[in-house]
Amino acid sequence: MSKWKIAYSNSDGNTSVVSTEAEQKPDMERVAQIVRDDALEEYDDSEVPRDYDEPTVALLERHGITITGITEEG
Repeated sequence: MSKWKIAYSNSDGNTSVVSTEAEQKPDMERVAQIVRDDALEEYDDSEVPRDYDEPTVALLERHGITITGITEEG
């Protein structure tokens, strides 16, 4: 199983990296879920509804989160 690094930034220009393991490069839907889960731990999520159909969109709108890269760790 390969290890993948996913980089993302917020509207303040801060960059974060989260790692995951997968057989193949994760697709953008899976990457968005991984970033969302990581970001929910970092940001004040008190106003992000838990039953929101698309919490990734809520995080993007609130914190300006953008996925900037997916690379395989060597």
